[in-house]
Amino acid sequence: MAALFFDIDGTLIDSYNGVKTVSEPVRAELKRVQAQGHRLFIASGRPPMMLTPEIRCVDFDGAVLINGGLVELGGEPIHEERMGVELVRDVHERLEELGYEHMFVTAHHIYMPRTNQWLLDFFAGGREFDFSFDYDLADVMERTIKIECGVAIPERARVAELLKQHTGQRVNCDGHGGTGTFEVYPSVMSKAKGIAIALEHLGLTREDAYAFGDGTNDLEMIDYCGTGVAMANGEDVVLQAADRVCPPVGEDGLATALRELFPA
Repeated sequence: MAALFFDIDGTLIDSYNGVKTVSEPVRAELKRVQAQGHRLFIASGRPPMMLTPEIRCVDFDGAVLINGGLVELGGEPIHEERMGVELVRDVHERLEELGYEHMFVTAHHIYMPRTNQWLLDFFAGGREFDFSFDYDLADVMERTIKIECGVAIPERARVAELLKQHTGQRVNCDGHGGTGTFEVYPSVMSKAKGIAIALEHLGLTREDAYAFGDGTNDLEMIDYCGTGVAMANGEDVVLQAADRVCPPVGEDGLATALRELFPA
């Protein structure tokens, strides 16, 4: 038995080109591989409330979410790793000073001021995500796993460096492909760490694991797993780190990879 871990955006779905659904060829291959007895996991920066019905149409066995900050198996949480109040406060205060909209992501809700119209429009995208506007900031800070903010692409590197300096290099800063959003989470947190926890619960080793991704927040899991697969549409550093590269998401690259790795 193997465990397969799939990034969502740019890997399972071509979200950067407006495609929100797992294609039928990819869905068919996922079901076929699962029927062989292998376990399928989502491995995403997304929180649970942003796993849309189009993604949940595949019956995944578990999920490594919020960049490893939350791990689920069989629909039940088995691990949660929070940022810590001090780090959340440091990031929050710096983003406030810089004037960037941001929101607090917890295991069950997303919290932000109602005035964060840009972030609301971007993430909702016509969908009814579970945003909370009335909250106790101190309470939310205790439960925050990551912070998401709106930062224009040309400003990303500068803001990332400012946040790292302000927090003493205690955060990772990652963008979302070609979009203007930007996430901040503890430097000790990663998809690889979440995968290790899932594998331990399954009684599997890293050599039994396969990682599929395209972005920089997939690097550690691609390196950690026995087999790392990069999408051809991925960032150069991801392509270089992977054991193999499959066709891009827009050409149903996962279907090709799964047929090659797990033949009928």
